[in-house]
Amino acid sequence: MTIARRKLPKNKITIPNKEDFTQLVTTIRSLGPRAQMGADLIESLSYSGMRLSEATALTWADVDFERGQFTVTGGAKGTKNHEVRTVPLFPALRSLLERIKAKRDGGIAPNERVVPILTARTGVRSACLKAGLAHFHHHLCRHFFVSQAIEAGVDFKTVAAWVGHKDGGVLVAKTYGHLRDTHSAEMAKRMTFPAS
Repeated sequence: MTIARRKLPKNKITIPNKEDFTQLVTTIRSLGPRAQMGADLIESLSYSGMRLSEATALTWADVDFERGQFTVTGGAKGTKNHEVRTVPLFPALRSLLERIKAKRDGGIAPNERVVPILTARTGVRSACLKAGLAHFHHHLCRHFFVSQAIEAGVDFKTVAAWVGHKDGGVLVAKTYGHLRDTHSAEMAKRMTFPAS
């Protein structure tokens, strides 16, 4: 006799809204000079869709301001699927990178990491407590990026390519498809016609 393995329910992903995200970054930045790099890391994750290991390996040589793109290599360990990808330099990410670059008084070396820390865990934890936000972790930044792209009307295949999924958007559609429906319903409310 064999016993069927019971499938465990997946935890529901709670994606932060724009207001919570803004409050998180603002609160991290208010924690003092040491927390600035943590805020930079959270913003870079949220504006790029990179995984933590990919973002912490990003060097200035990977950023091409002239062509408006950045290359995700994953550094020495590589990316999760072991493939390098080139992604557009989204406006919010470009702005963040330009701010970071401007803060570096002594200039930057091409092999220097854009954000020289490996985690923002302490700053995030402190900011969430201080601001009364739900627990926030690095991977939620990736979810935030994907949800923002979908709500902006970017197709699943394109989003999947940006974040390094090789399935043509199947996982993105499966995980985030409800967002498009919710967004569509909200947009439908704007479709007002004159009373006849």
